[in-house]
Amino acid sequence: MSKSQTGGLDGGGIQEFHHYLNIIRRRKAVVMLVTIGFFCCATVIARRLPDIYRSQTVILVDAQQVPSSYVQTTVSTSFQDRLSTIQQQVMSPTRLKNMIEKNGFFPGLRAKVSEDALIQKVQKSTSVEVAGHFSSFKIAYQGNDPNEVSQIANQLAETFITENMQARQAQFSGTAEFLDNQLQETKSQLEVKERQLQGVKSTNVMDLPESKQFHLEALNNLRTQLAASEDRVRQAKQDKIMLESMMNTNAPTVEVDGGGAGISSPLQNQIEKLESHLAELRAQYGPNFPDVRKAQADLDRLKKKEAAKKTQAPAPALVEPLVPTGNRRNPVIEAQIQKLDQEITDQTNLQGPLQQQIDFHVSKLERVPIFEQQIAGLMRDYDSLRSHYQSLLDKKLSAQMASELEARQKGERFVILDPAPIPNQPSGPNRVIIGFAGLLLGLIGGVGSAIAIEMTDASVRSEHEAAELLGIPVLVGIPQMYTAAQMRSRRMKFALAAILTASFASGLGVLISVVTRKIGIF
Repeated sequence: MSKSQTGGLDGGGIQEFHHYLNIIRRRKAVVMLVTIGFFCCATVIARRLPDIYRSQTVILVDAQQVPSSYVQTTVSTSFQDRLSTIQQQVMSPTRLKNMIEKNGFFPGLRAKVSEDALIQKVQKSTSVEVAGHFSSFKIAYQGNDPNEVSQIANQLAETFITENMQARQAQFSGTAEFLDNQLQETKSQLEVKERQLQGVKSTNVMDLPESKQFHLEALNNLRTQLAASEDRVRQAKQDKIMLESMMNTNAPTVEVDGGGAGISSPLQNQIEKLESHLAELRAQYGPNFPDVRKAQADLDRLKKKEAAKKTQAPAPALVEPLVPTGNRRNPVIEAQIQKLDQEITDQTNLQGPLQQQIDFHVSKLERVPIFEQQIAGLMRDYDSLRSHYQSLLDKKLSAQMASELEARQKGERFVILDPAPIPNQPSGPNRVIIGFAGLLLGLIGGVGSAIAIEMTDASVRSEHEAAELLGIPVLVGIPQMYTAAQMRSRRMKFALAAILTASFASGLGVLISVVTRKIGIF
């Protein structure tokens, strides 16, 4: 852009500014009157505004005094959420109405306005501000009576503290009640499972997995007894065969002619006695018993001794021939054979019940895995319920400790750090700012009014306008001339207009203040 163009623009801007400045000069009376009117109205309104007193209390959020690692709190909501909930509860119409009626607040205002308007006034006049790091918060209230402002602020603070305690206790009691209900329900389920398990165990006591070892031991003992019984039967049969062969091979009993007594050597008598004793031992203890082995060794030794004696003895003298009696019976051996027959019968009869008991224990062992699978499901449910019951019991005890901690004021709580004092000076309204705002608004309104009047006025007011209107240059312009009397008249008219404007504006301000008070704005 060239220098001449820049200069032209600057010149046009200055000319435009002078044009508006000339309008203000010509219409300065309008500007001044409008400014006076707004200023007077704002000043009257500011002066008639009631003094507003503000009082606030600081509430400290005192943390839990016992470490949370020792006692875990059951309050799950954060401080911000809890404070917001408490604020909604405290500022509810019902709570505010009770507070106003209980403390007798606003005695004069309650007869003029409705309850809803009064409650809305309290709600609008109350503010809650949270300090940094959520360690404290402020409750402030503003109103027209300093004593009432302080009382309401302190009453609201006490209500916040009470509501916080009740909210925490409600959460504690709600948690404890829920845990107690769950505990009772789980206990009932656990008792049902216990009765089921007890009934199953009492009805099938021999099928329990714990009885497996009993069945195995009993089965081993029974099989051992059966094997021992079979060994006894087998040994008894062998002994019977041996005794029968001995009875058949032993020398018969003879008689001397003339009816003499039977002759038998002492060694032969010992052998017979030892054979009888050996048969009894074998029948009672079996062939491998130490006493049986010892008796067998003694019998063998005696038999060898008798055989050696027979070979060394001289030929017997001639005597009368012995006449055999024909009787080959041996009462001792027959008694032993009868005893062996009885033992074989008894042992055979004993083997039947033993085999039945063995079959019984085998069948029980075969049923153990099936029953073990059935009872494992019951035990799994029972263990799960018992673990859940123990967990609920621990949580209930923890909730009771937390409730006890809260009852002793050792948990998180609200403490009034600074009570709301009675304010000595009003905090508002700022009448100077209101007056200055009225003056500024009046000045803007006056300038706007002057411009609007100027735009509606079709008269020629300057040489420039005449030149534009006629299309020819104007050589000279003669300004309007006023005499001294005209000047005094103009000044008096302006003063009278100013007085009338100020009076009207003041009256308007009074009217506005009265109306706003009636509708409850101020």
